Amino acid sequence: MENNDSGGQGHLKWTGLGFEFAGVVAVFVYLGYKADERWHCGPWGVLIGAAIGVTGGIYWLAKEGMRMMNDLSRPKPSGHGKPKENGSPEQRS
Repeated sequence: MENNDSGGQGHLKWTGLGFEFAGVVAVFVYLGYKADERWHCGPWGVLIGAAIGVTGGIYWLAKEGMRMMNDLSRPKPSGHGKPKENGSPEQRS
């Protein structure tokens, strides 16, 4: 399997996805904690917030991961968008 990323940028993108997932879960857990403080409903706000955060985070992580995999699997054009000329008269116009 060929690694198409230049300078390890692909690894940084995957690491960023992990941090963003953790951030989403943390935000929803915090919102659940604040709901528990406001309405005195015990651990239910934190549990529901964590469930929503994990579910939404997994959905988003899968969607972004599939997009990144598709981007990495596409062949990169060589020649910066210009067609290569091989010197034959048919290709020169």
